[in-house]
Amino acid sequence: MVRRTLAVGSIALTGLGLVAGAVASYPSGAGAVTLVLVVLGALMGAAIVGGAAYLLRSDVDTDHTLRIAGWNLLGVALLGLILVLATTAEGVEIPGYVVVDVLGVSSVAHLLIGYNDVRRIRAEELARQRRTLSVVNRLTRHNLRNRTQVLTARASQLVESVDGPDEREAAETIRDTAQGLADVHGELATIQRALNDKAPTGTVALHDTVEEVVGRYHEATSEEAFEVAVPEELSVRGDEQLRTAIDHLVENAVTHGSPDEVFVRIDATAADGTVELAVQDRGPGIPENESAALDDDQEASQLEHGSGLGLWVVKTIAERYDGEFEIGAGEDGTTATLRVPAA
Repeated sequence: MVRRTLAVGSIALTGLGLVAGAVASYPSGAGAVTLVLVVLGALMGAAIVGGAAYLLRSDVDTDHTLRIAGWNLLGVALLGLILVLATTAEGVEIPGYVVVDVLGVSSVAHLLIGYNDVRRIRAEELARQRRTLSVVNRLTRHNLRNRTQVLTARASQLVESVDGPDEREAAETIRDTAQGLADVHGELATIQRALNDKAPTGTVALHDTVEEVVGRYHEATSEEAFEVAVPEELSVRGDEQLRTAIDHLVENAVTHGSPDEVFVRIDATAADGTVELAVQDRGPGIPENESAALDDDQEASQLEHGSGLGLWVVKTIAERYDGEFEIGAGEDGTTATLRVPAA
């Protein structure tokens, strides 16, 4: 923290020095051009002080902050040296407000150079981290898939071979858990693709996609359990991942909805180039540790007890689509809203 404060302080002192220098160098009775130059120097100094305050509150790490401060000092020192040497030449006299303006321009320019330099370094770091995570993700999913296949097969054999009800129940629990891990493999693959792929450019018929998803749940519930109000002519910009996102929303509504009678309402509206798809149930709402996944500020420990990655999948797909996803709970139930660009 001390190093960061010193770095930001050096930038702020540069700005304050320029403001003081501009004010002190203003000659009484000067003309309009001189006044403009004085004001320009003071404004650049004030802007540098404001930039220092922003940098102090930003998420730029300490090492990068020091790098930006170094660029600023380099710019001021180089131009300052040149100006000092120039004033020592015979017959050369540079007004103080001109010195302030030149140093101000140099400081601002080098601060921008430093900031862009830091952004470049950060982009390279993020690219390297993304490549590493991509490899880890593939290896993890590969191992998870292979081991869950073995576990599922063995658990299924065990279910068929045991006779006692307790043993059978235990075997079924193992089998179902293994199948759940297999689902996690698919969700991780979806998230990885949504993170890496660009926004889709194709068109998806929203009504047909919703009807296809809802049809999967008719056997387990009933057709009366769903109320769909999606205009047939409505299309959005998307791809097959849209069906995955809608499937997770419907599954959440069925799972976390009313325990007595399943009811899910799905409607969609279009306005200002955006389509809003709302999935509403009559239940008490999704558990807090599940909905917390939507909050980027949550601590990792607050998310570790979530039972699935479904909400992360929807959120990541929405962001890939340049859209939004949110969940709101009211007296009539919980509504999950997905906003995506219209086709």
